[in-house]
Amino acid sequence: MESPVLSQHDDLDGVERKKEKVLPKIQREKIIFCIDLDLSMDECFMVGDKMNDTRINRTKQLLKWFIEQKTSWNSGHEFAVMILGERAVWHMDFTSDTMLLSHVIDELYTMGKFTAFNSTSLFKEILEHANLDEDDGSIIRAIMIYTRSDVLPSMPDREVLDVLYSSRRFYYDCIYIHLKAAEVPGPIKPQHVYDRLTEMEDQRSPGYYYELTRLLKKFATAMGELLAHPRVRPIQDDLMSKMPPPPSVKRLEDMALKQQLQQEQPRNYPQQTPSAPVRTTIPVAHKSPEKTAGVSSQKSGGVFGNPSSDPSSSSTLVAPSSVSSPFMSAAERERSNPSSRVKADMPHAGSTSGPGSPTGSGVGSATASGSGTGMDDAILI
Repeated sequence: MESPVLSQHDDLDGVERKKEKVLPKIQREKIIFCIDLDLSMDECFMVGDKMNDTRINRTKQLLKWFIEQKTSWNSGHEFAVMILGERAVWHMDFTSDTMLLSHVIDELYTMGKFTAFNSTSLFKEILEHANLDEDDGSIIRAIMIYTRSDVLPSMPDREVLDVLYSSRRFYYDCIYIHLKAAEVPGPIKPQHVYDRLTEMEDQRSPGYYYELTRLLKKFATAMGELLAHPRVRPIQDDLMSKMPPPPSVKRLEDMALKQQLQQEQPRNYPQQTPSAPVRTTIPVAHKSPEKTAGVSSQKSGGVFGNPSSDPSSSSTLVAPSSVSSPFMSAAERERSNPSSRVKADMPHAGSTSGPGSPTGSGVGSATASGSGTGMDDAILI
């Protein structure tokens, strides 16, 4: 019977073998810097609104920084240098000596105005010095920095490219630094040059391509992304490294999104609640306390009370028959409400009472209530 300890070790070995198949072992890199030495390298970068250093000086600084970073991770990486005129020239062979590399890079300078570039010579030099047949566990990378805005490279020889890419060990990356299209007077524009440079790529070993004008920050960002090993880095189209927008731009985006959502939502107008019925108050003449007592008793009886107590009541109220109206005669008012009959201050026609009679005076009647202003009949008149 097999011991459980041995079977456990066998399982661990199987897991390690699976990891080796899924995660490739990081290999040494042989990196070739292909540096353009055209006079266009003397153009300046911009930092904000101010002119900065020249392209050639900034390229030297970033190349030395790149070598320092790579060797700090793996001292086995090797580097070589090629210079680009009308043809590509192998300038320095592979080495891991950082001091020697720094000295060679510092000695680079522009060599003149070149009107053509033979791209086939670039790949032939790589094929000659890279020794792809020697399987030493390394990969070959070419990082090309091209700066001519109006010089179209020639079409590379597809047979040479096929030999390089079929080895599955060759990778080609490119950084294109150019002027704006409006600054280039000739018929060849930077877009044509960039399209030609991308034709040197092969899907078997996809590379990284960058184009920029005067932004030094973008140049440094490109060199930083090229630090990644080609076997573990994602495809460039899938690399979505994007900085968050500044607060001012974020605020405008939020406002635009809010306006769009408001336009898409249906307009919900608030429902108008029915207003309470308007009560029309019937003008009633001034009454004596007896009449006032009679009216208040009618209100308590429900005529002028809560309208909800009588569902048949409408918004327009009708005065009850027991309430006198200023448009009624005195006889009609007495017939309508005989219980609250009040002596008039002024004598009626045919009456024997005068100013000195005990029933009334010219100022007011001496009633038991003590009020007799004569306002009722005065309003009627």
